[in-house]
Amino acid sequence: MKDLVSCFSEHAVRISDVACSGGANVAAAAAAAAAGVVGGGDGGGGGGGVGGRAAVSAVTSVYRSRLSASGKDLVIDVTWSRSPDGPALSVAVHDAGAASRSRAGGAAAPRHLHRRKGSGTFTAGSCVVGVFWDYAAARYVAGPEPVSGFYVAVVADAEFVLLLGDMSRGYVERLHGGIPIAGSRMARRRERFVGCGCWSTKARFLESGTEHEIVVALDGEAEAWVTVDGRKVVQLRSLRWNFRGSHTLFLDGGAPVDMTWDLHGWLFQAADSSASSSSCAVFTFQTRGASETKFWIEHDDGDDDEREHEKPPATARSQRQKQLGAGAPSGQGFCLLIHGFRSSSKIT
Repeated sequence: MKDLVSCFSEHAVRISDVACSGGANVAAAAAAAAAGVVGGGDGGGGGGGVGGRAAVSAVTSVYRSRLSASGKDLVIDVTWSRSPDGPALSVAVHDAGAASRSRAGGAAAPRHLHRRKGSGTFTAGSCVVGVFWDYAAARYVAGPEPVSGFYVAVVADAEFVLLLGDMSRGYVERLHGGIPIAGSRMARRRERFVGCGCWSTKARFLESGTEHEIVVALDGEAEAWVTVDGRKVVQLRSLRWNFRGSHTLFLDGGAPVDMTWDLHGWLFQAADSSASSSSCAVFTFQTRGASETKFWIEHDDGDDDEREHEKPPATARSQRQKQLGAGAPSGQGFCLLIHGFRSSSKIT
């Protein structure tokens, strides 16, 4: 089966190389993001144009940590969201090993931390978990996630498995008893936007790589495009025909990042009040682990000649292999998801 995009006109989906595109729409999107229109303020609505106001309604970061004493693998979900009383925080901890043996055995329901400062304990599988937090004096730039003046500390089986915020180290130093700190890394991040226009965020796909600015723009139902560090990488036209697709980007010296888009819910279910969370636009950016051959399965081998020019240079591939061999977990990569909703009533 051929790739969906190849079934349509070559003018409907344009894939750009690393050269910067000079379209006026890209400049408008970058200007809107720089001016704080994207993801800023408390508003949740917006018009249908590129300059519409889009607000970040929720940010979920998923971390993986391994306990040094028992070797247990834990997954920690941290969600910052908007509430009538201001930013809200919830934390969930999963015992990855127990979850693999029983779907419900290792999962813990998110703990909504209603107060802005406090502590709480619960269990996740066979682990005893403690959460300590303080964001009463936190500072924000855009969206519900603070940038400074806060800490979140998660303890599991007498080990720190996650420390967030510029005040976390100070909190650890005030404790007595020498609690060990387990290693952790961010495995996935999901950002939910409300409102039409531009959605902008930043992501670091490799621990040793640079932080990249990603802008997704939708011009009504006629056109959409994605820029990375101000460079247009994908431009979509005739969205009702090209609402799904994929493309591979090469960042940080040749590291492959698989990008996919799914606009079906945004285009065809937005008017349905019962569509709930499925009526959104979804953009995914996924890195590949050392043992991964492709995150999104290629169904057709007939386009090898066309894909050959998209491969990174041999030197870049060698550099990528060295980076992965230096410490990245085999088969695991970072994933960024961008969910865009027309209105907050669609979010569940």
